[in-house]
Amino acid sequence: MPARQFVSNARLSKSWCAIFVLLGLLIAVWPTDARAQINPFRGYKGPVLPKEDLEAGQAAARKLLTEDQAQVGKAEAWTGPKSGNQGTVSVLRAFKRQGMDCRALKSEVRYREDSSSPRTLNLNVCRLPSGEWKLM
Repeated sequence: MPARQFVSNARLSKSWCAIFVLLGLLIAVWPTDARAQINPFRGYKGPVLPKEDLEAGQAAARKLLTEDQAQVGKAEAWTGPKSGNQGTVSVLRAFKRQGMDCRALKSEVRYREDSSSPRTLNLNVCRLPSGEWKLM
C-alpha cells in the first residue's frame, strides 16, 4: 500500500472512530476547542459500543465512502464480532459545500440487549481535495 494512501486511510479511520463514538452515544473525548461546546450526550446512561463494534462500523463507513463511491441510496451493514450489536450506514443525499463533494449520512445502531428502536445519527461528510472524507 502506498504511504500516501495509508496516511489517508489512517485519517479516515480516525474521523470515523469519532463518528461511531457519537453513534454509540458515548461521551466522546473531544478536541480542546470542542469541549467548550455543549455536549448533548452528557449524563447518558444507555448502552455503549465496545471497541470491536466501533471498528466494524468504521469499516462499513469506509467501504461505503470509498468502494461504493458514496452513491445515494447505498448502505453498508456491520455486526459487532463479539457483542452481536448491529448497525447500518447509508447515504441519504449528495450535495456540494464550498466546492467539495459532500454526503448526508444516516447511521443506525441496534444494541443486542436493547430491543427498542435503533439509535440514529445523521451527519455530513465532505471529500477534501486530498480525497479524504471529513466530518463537517
